[in-house]
Amino acid sequence: MSTFTTRDGCPIEYREAGSGEQVLVLLHGWSQSQATFDHVVEPLAADRRVVTYDQRGHGRSGRPAGGARIATLAADLHDLLDHLGLERVDLLGHSMGASVLWSYLDTHGSNRVDRLVLLDQPSVCTRLPWMDAADAQAAGAILDMPGAEGFCRALLGEDSGAAREAFLRSMLSDDVPEDLVGWLLGENLAMDVDFGTRLLLDHVMQDWRDVLPRIDRPTLVVGGRSSHVDPASQEWIADRIPGSRLRVFGAEEGGSHFPFVEQPQTFVDELTGFLAR
Repeated sequence: MSTFTTRDGCPIEYREAGSGEQVLVLLHGWSQSQATFDHVVEPLAADRRVVTYDQRGHGRSGRPAGGARIATLAADLHDLLDHLGLERVDLLGHSMGASVLWSYLDTHGSNRVDRLVLLDQPSVCTRLPWMDAADAQAAGAILDMPGAEGFCRALLGEDSGAAREAFLRSMLSDDVPEDLVGWLLGENLAMDVDFGTRLLLDHVMQDWRDVLPRIDRPTLVVGGRSSHVDPASQEWIADRIPGSRLRVFGAEEGGSHFPFVEQPQTFVDELTGFLAR
């Protein structure tokens, strides 16, 4: 485990595995950590250098007073690439990590990107005031405005732990072993809930639809038939990214929100096939 400090003084924990000219950086989702990729790092690192890190406010990284914004997390990614001297990378974003990648591309462009993997994230999480019902359904919006507020209040309330556990379980298949659920929950609870709630609200209020047609790098869009994210929303994203590829995992393939945890080898096979093209 190594640490670097961002431009605004936040310590970020990161790990590296493997070697080679091809570099893959993995970004975890909201309330998780780089440890959620532990099931796939070793096989992925057989043919490339793999970098994972805890985004600020998560895992073992710093607990800053500010910066609870997707744009700040995108700036942290830029700082990490600078710190490691990486000029060309493949980027994978899971859940909120995909939103961080959209923000990074929007503000920094794609000059440092070889390939892009977007894993089970709607381009809009909440039905925003300028969206009608058809727009929200196509984009896969999970929440409405009262729902977003209600979830934030639950996270900050007396039953915060129960709310966080229920949310995690809603993203996993019913037959996931309890010890695995407990491990994921432990990583979830490492996130500072005050920072995390502010970040969540910023995350679910973003509208990334205008970024999609501007993505000019080979892109793999991944969804799951048994995910809480409507797989049709991932097809919608793939249709708007020029030349992108879509892969939707079936339930028997670990097709929840965490395919890389539930069926890691199936996920690795798909990912390495894409990265080898």
